[in-house]
Amino acid sequence: MGFLEAYALAAATVLAAVSLLWLLSVPLRDASIIDMFWGPLFVVVAWVLLYAAGEVQIRSYLVTLLVTLWGLRLGFHLITRNLGEGEDSRYRHWRANGGERWWLKTYYRVFLLQGAIALLVATPLIAAFQRPDELGVVNLFGIAVWLTGFLWELLADIQLTRFKADPDNEGRILDTGLWRLSRHPNYFGDAVQWWGLGLIAVEPGTWWALIGPAVMTTVFVTLSNDVIERGMKKRRPNYAAYIENTPPFFPRPGGRRGGGAG
Repeated sequence: MGFLEAYALAAATVLAAVSLLWLLSVPLRDASIIDMFWGPLFVVVAWVLLYAAGEVQIRSYLVTLLVTLWGLRLGFHLITRNLGEGEDSRYRHWRANGGERWWLKTYYRVFLLQGAIALLVATPLIAAFQRPDELGVVNLFGIAVWLTGFLWELLADIQLTRFKADPDNEGRILDTGLWRLSRHPNYFGDAVQWWGLGLIAVEPGTWWALIGPAVMTTVFVTLSNDVIERGMKKRRPNYAAYIENTPPFFPRPGGRRGGGAG
């Protein structure tokens, strides 16, 4: 499958998926459903590409399998955590200030925007179908990188879920375990997985497979962290101390605890 053909198919799949999600969000008045289906969106793209490619090769099949494990686990985690909770506070704020036609604006300001970002992130998926030959040392190393990120994100999510399930932690900040090493260890693990996928897919002719992980990391380090932490500072007075003692993204061993009641 050629580069242009693969990217055009991926773009058409993303457009169809985010458009359907937008149509579902309108009667639900919940634009945040796009976040819950962020992972499964890549799963759909990967399997559409695999089906269109016809012949299954080790590299394309491996990337599809790993993206499926990542995307379905992330989707399950977010859906079980957020289903029934209503629209996320960020989107509620935008809706309250977006005017009467906000339902229409969400299509291009939320759904199409995230779709465009997804296409930039998806470069490892496209690259995996360009050179589906045997795996080299770098590609095998990518498998280890992906597994490390998968376990890191999984553990971070488990720690956060257990923390929130304890009524005694109401109003407090999780600053133990992986959350003592980084304020967003789940994001870090997510990014590491995509670097793993990029390394699995990369070859001298497909260096651009690493663009996706770079975009994902940049989004996490800048936009995602900033948006989340603005709200946390307002809701948790002690979050300022947590910020002082804990790096925002990349883990730092030996960090001090900075939480407490908030």
